[in-house]
Amino acid sequence: MFIKWIVRLSIVLLSIVVAILFWELAKRQFFGSNEPKVEVKHNLSLEQVEAIGKLELVKYKFKDILEYTIKRPWYIGDSKALIIISGEAVGCIDLRKIKPEHIVEKDSVVFVQLPQPELCYTKVNHQESRLYEVETGIFSNDAGSIVSKSYKEAEKQIEKTALESNILEQTKINAELILKPTLERIARKKVVFKYDLANVKIERETRKK
Repeated sequence: MFIKWIVRLSIVLLSIVVAILFWELAKRQFFGSNEPKVEVKHNLSLEQVEAIGKLELVKYKFKDILEYTIKRPWYIGDSKALIIISGEAVGCIDLRKIKPEHIVEKDSVVFVQLPQPELCYTKVNHQESRLYEVETGIFSNDAGSIVSKSYKEAEKQIEKTALESNILEQTKINAELILKPTLERIARKKVVFKYDLANVKIERETRKK
């Protein structure tokens, strides 16, 4: 008797499971899945093509803990963002500015007038940066705005610190270390970099070599 009861119960449970599976399959077939669908549309077009001749010669990486606060009256409340910033600055030389008249050859020496080094770009690496805390006043709802302003302030500070850390001078040094050996192998002559050929006395320079 007990065994028959167990068998009947098993058949009932199995029928219920089969019915549930059948219902799920039918529902997906006729009504689709309940999972949300992501729809992405692009309207991307090529607007401009630019020739790039900037030779990146040095990269400075920075870490900063930025606390950005907007002070307001006590009855409104201050807004504050605390962000761990990761950023970088790159020094480069624009090789497109070198013209034929900027290259002077004298005996076994080639003088090359290089453009002044420049800060190629500074940026905050958003993927490596971390938003630690955001606070807003009771009557202000500017969390998104203060975070955006914080990142802009971080970019300004990266640029300022990079220049104060002599990134342009380091760009000149790296040009000697990286670019000069390559040019000497190509020209098979000694290469001397200058940044103002108008003031170079070529005869004196070559006699000293």
